[in-house]
Amino acid sequence: MNDLMENEAFFTGIVAGINLYQSKIITAHERKEPIKIGDDLFYLQTGKERLTEMMNKILS
Repeated sequence: MNDLMENEAFFTGIVAGINLYQSKIITAHERKEPIKIGDDLFYLQTGKERLTEMMNKILS
């Protein structure tokens, strides 16, 4: 029974951590801020945003 409680606490912690990082990523995207992984900065785009960017490059 003790092992079951430890596993449940572990998985609850994993789910909570994933939810926190998911919230950080969504918030960064909404604010158009980069996400830093190591020394690299990443920006997330929706398909519509990416298509608009590509069309603007083609038409410029």
